Amino acid sequence: MAQAERGPLLAPGGWVSIGMIYLYGVFSTASLSKIIPILGDVGAHLGAPPARFGLLISLMTVLPALLASVAGSVIDRLGAQRALQLVAVIGVAVNGAYLATDSLSAFMAIRVLEGLIAVGAYAAAPALIMATTPAARRGRAMAVWSTYTPMGVSLGLLMSGSFAGTDTWRGGYWVHLVLFALLAASSPLLPRAPRAHAGTARHAGLFAAWGQRGPLRLSLTFATLIVMGFGVTTIYPQWFARAHAVPVGHASNILSLCTLLMIPSGFAAGALLARGRRDTVLLTTLLFAAVIISVPLFVPGLAEAGRVVTLLGWMVTQGALIAVVVAALPRVVENPLQGAAAAGLLSQLAALMTFVTPLIWQPLLQAGNWRGFLAVIAAGAVVARLLFPGGVARLRGPGSG
Repeated sequence: MAQAERGPLLAPGGWVSIGMIYLYGVFSTASLSKIIPILGDVGAHLGAPPARFGLLISLMTVLPALLASVAGSVIDRLGAQRALQLVAVIGVAVNGAYLATDSLSAFMAIRVLEGLIAVGAYAAAPALIMATTPAARRGRAMAVWSTYTPMGVSLGLLMSGSFAGTDTWRGGYWVHLVLFALLAASSPLLPRAPRAHAGTARHAGLFAAWGQRGPLRLSLTFATLIVMGFGVTTIYPQWFARAHAVPVGHASNILSLCTLLMIPSGFAAGALLARGRRDTVLLTTLLFAAVIISVPLFVPGLAEAGRVVTLLGWMVTQGALIAVVVAALPRVVENPLQGAAAAGLLSQLAALMTFVTPLIWQPLLQAGNWRGFLAVIAAGAVVARLLFPGGVARLRGPGSG
């Protein structure tokens, strides 16, 4: 009854409703990336040595790496809307804690706890979309959801990049606190998904998603894309600043603006899939393009303008790749009312790779090994193609039931 009273604008499964859920993914991803532009400030003000910069980025992924798939199964039982309400409250508390500490150890502990935001959002939000969206719209809705990554990364870089190197270097945490407070205030408007049958939920078990081949292979594919895409994001502001003798804050702003191009490319990939394009073919084409584009992305001697154009091409391929993989989630999930478990598995493996990724890329950056960047990208492309689950070649389009 409460859902009906909201009217068509906020009807479950409508684009406004999907958009509200989408913001949880965006703001949660901003939690991961907002530290990147201010790593130098954390070093200068809190005493973090450069050798710990990779760890500082990765710490937020510890709890998702340990808890995400189990949390997804719990969310399937308790309800995704309640989980998202809790995510917003945690977001307010964590950002407030960052503003209150002057200790590096406390800062790092808060960074670990910040991972609770990702644990809840990355499982509950896509599960709520899958459970409340009609089947004919579900594939397109998940393609839209996939763009939360570039939007969130760009938002985080922009929030902190504007304050990097200034006395108000923590300003991004104030902005993020306000954004999560707005989510908390509007959370009663979130749709409520029907519960999975209790007997089915008990039979599935907390670790059921690990035993499902489709969700597991898709999650491993997504994790491999993390190594490629997030890896570039973690090092590019510093690498670009060194290569072109510009401030890191300036390089971060360039990266954040280029990252926004992943959003329309994700939408375009979703539209192609909805019209019946084969996801395996599209994935293969995009992976090949990513390997080719990575060469001018890192090869020394390219002018700044040429580098920016290449970066735009890289972001187009990454946005489309993520959309293709995430849009396949509904077709590999056995029951759309238990989507949080599969989404949690995808989040957990992505978190594991997000933790490992800076530890791979930061040493290459410190050594100036740009050929190592190319090798990681090429290997990732091969592995992602081998892992991507086949079976259903096309996603459902608008006319399918």
